[in-house]
Amino acid sequence: MRLLNYIRLVNGKLCDLLKVLLVSIFLSLVLVVLWGVASRYLLGNQASWSEELARLLMVWLALLGAALVAREDGHLGLDVVVRQWTQQVQRWSFLFVHLAVLLFASVIMAWGGWQLVSQRFELGQTLPALGVAKAWFYMALPVSGILISSFSAEAILTSLTGAPVAAAGGAK
Repeated sequence: MRLLNYIRLVNGKLCDLLKVLLVSIFLSLVLVVLWGVASRYLLGNQASWSEELARLLMVWLALLGAALVAREDGHLGLDVVVRQWTQQVQRWSFLFVHLAVLLFASVIMAWGGWQLVSQRFELGQTLPALGVAKAWFYMALPVSGILISSFSAEAILTSLTGAPVAAAGGAK
């Protein structure tokens, strides 16, 4: 129970930071796209970096947003079907789903994503208009994989210990 409380505390702080970061990324994305459109139509030539930066921000927004929604248990599901099952079957299906998510997020997203990022750093690829390493584009994958893994571990421990789910920070 002590471990669960610690994980909840850490995940809660990560979630708060994630919300601020996502709002900042979204605001930056809006400003970059507006500048790109304005420079194209008002100045006659789009800023070369605006499309590339907008794409980078969109990838980070989508993947970090997916991590936040995973914490809040807001991803699409078959709730209508699951609610028809007995409590015991619902609990086992909850565990199965979160174990599958944990496995995918930790192996494919975090570990596989880190392999991809490492390769991009080794190859020295850069984003042409921004002049930064292309690895930063792919870094969103392992970061969100680590966050989703942590949030899934919290959900699994909550279910296994029988602790109240509502205290998990917005999880249903």
